[in-house]
Amino acid sequence: MLRIYILIASTVLLMSAGLLKADDTRIESQDIKNEKLLSIIKQPPSYVRNINYDKKWFNVLRTGIDKTREYLGNYGPLQVYIIGQESKELEDEAVGEAIIKAFCHCRHAQTKDRIPDCLKDTGASLIKRAKNNSTEAYLSYVDYADPPLAELIFINPHGFDMPYLYTRGIHEYTHVFQRGFPSTPTWMTEGSAEFLAFYLGAKNEWVNFEQSMKESMRMVQSVENDDVSLVDFEDIEKIERERPELKKYYRHIAYDAGVWAVAFLIHQSENRSVKSFTKNFYQMIGRLGWQEAVKRYAKFDNLAEFYESFEKFLEESTEQKIQMLNKLKP
Repeated sequence: MLRIYILIASTVLLMSAGLLKADDTRIESQDIKNEKLLSIIKQPPSYVRNINYDKKWFNVLRTGIDKTREYLGNYGPLQVYIIGQESKELEDEAVGEAIIKAFCHCRHAQTKDRIPDCLKDTGASLIKRAKNNSTEAYLSYVDYADPPLAELIFINPHGFDMPYLYTRGIHEYTHVFQRGFPSTPTWMTEGSAEFLAFYLGAKNEWVNFEQSMKESMRMVQSVENDDVSLVDFEDIEKIERERPELKKYYRHIAYDAGVWAVAFLIHQSENRSVKSFTKNFYQMIGRLGWQEAVKRYAKFDNLAEFYESFEKFLEESTEQKIQMLNKLKP
């Protein structure tokens, strides 16, 4: 009797979604200019995993995701895939085939003519990458479905260090939350997700907030190129087209400078509240767009003033930077 090693933890409205590599987000869209957004829903995320893969990785990721849902709200619909091989879990072809089938029928519920190609290509690549020991975590988002669907995909999560894996769940779910609002620049998208990973990770005693921020600053200071700054990483796709030589700084600027830019932005706001940032600031983005939201939220006359002020802040001492962090409020 054929055994299907797959678990669907809850039922969710199943649509279609896109695919990309680790630590990244991408819209798979027919018209990117007309953004379709996620919303707060009652239905919890649906989980699909190969159940012969150690359940502790599922438990860690789900805990991180659930803590973030409690803080930010339950945005969706959301499908979460956890695919792993520590020894020989995927050697039985039936295991991989079950996941591929669930994945493709889920994302192409409204575009059934695309299922055959998905089974051969996009879906099959998930299993191939897991077998090749790739470690990945990313959001895949499709806005041509109605409603749009978010997918979080974790491949071989045992490859992430512990307790970092908890914060990986926080980071990736923050990207789901962000899809409830209009697009933000790359540095803000990644910086906000990283900030909440550190902040909520510390609240749950998984990481040390101050040490995590210090490590990010160390990464920023390791960049030996005075011609690259935060403003360059508003649009990673533009960098890929026009300035590909800057791609090597993606982690250092989008993530590490980005997390400090978000902390700086919160500090410049009237109440310096992290909760206000996730609620009021993102509501401003929904009404005004991110550029105007930055100006009004942090009381800058223009966007250039924000960037200039942040660059001056980066020149301050480590002690001054930590003092700024200590002034942030819940």
